[in-house]
Amino acid sequence: MWEIPFYGIVIPIITIVFSLISTMKYRKYFIAPVVIFIGLNIMTIVLPLIHNVGWEALFGWAVFYAVISLIISLIVWLAKRKTSTPRTT
Repeated sequence: MWEIPFYGIVIPIITIVFSLISTMKYRKYFIAPVVIFIGLNIMTIVLPLIHNVGWEALFGWAVFYAVISLIISLIVWLAKRKTSTPRTT
């Protein structure tokens, strides 16, 4: 039962922080969604072996947070691209 607060409180914070750090500091725009998707899918495989939880819901959360991370990365990329392009008059 501990996985519900974990996926509801801890994972969103990790997703936002990891996405912002990887896009702003390291300029790796698509590595955060891939790492989050793979990392959460490892938990999708391991948790059903340890506890009596279904894998479908965990996979759904992994896809959801990967999409959120991708959206954050694209927003930061577009913002950096818009501010870094020189204006011509």
